[in-house]
Amino acid sequence: MVDAKAIKDKVSKKINSARSKISVNNVPHKHCRMCGVNIDIKSEPRICKEITCIEKLEKQEKNDKMMRIMFFVFFAAIVAPIALQLLGYGA
Repeated sequence: MVDAKAIKDKVSKKINSARSKISVNNVPHKHCRMCGVNIDIKSEPRICKEITCIEKLEKQEKNDKMMRIMFFVFFAAIVAPIALQLLGYGA
């Protein structure tokens, strides 16, 4: 018969030793959203100080804002006629 408890103990010891080896070499950090370089964990927004990354972030934020606006416009253009028909305002 297999001793499940002994196997479970051996596996947990191996996992714990592997975790300790990994955590020793891994310092807490973040990565730049644009280029992926390691940056300080406290940096906000999450980008490095490179000019190209700052410009890319500004362009992305502008595009995101435009996409949100367009989503709401198209949503209203599709839902408004349906809602008006359901309320009896359209023949």
